[in-house]
Amino acid sequence: MDTKLIPANIIDLLKRTGPLKFADLLKRTKKQHSGFSEEHLNTLLMKMEIQGLVRVYRLPKGKRRIELA
Repeated sequence: MDTKLIPANIIDLLKRTGPLKFADLLKRTKKQHSGFSEEHLNTLLMKMEIQGLVRVYRLPKGKRRIELA
């Protein structure tokens, strides 16, 4: 699994589909990168949010929405 390409794939996916819920983003990322876990995605989204690439919003019932910044 080449972890350097995953942020680019996430950005591309968000450009094509628009904002996604965390579970949907995880499912679509797992399709492209086998062995990818929820912990990896959490860490990656945190780094991408600090860099100003994405925004993560909290939704009711513990869900999150991810969109491009």
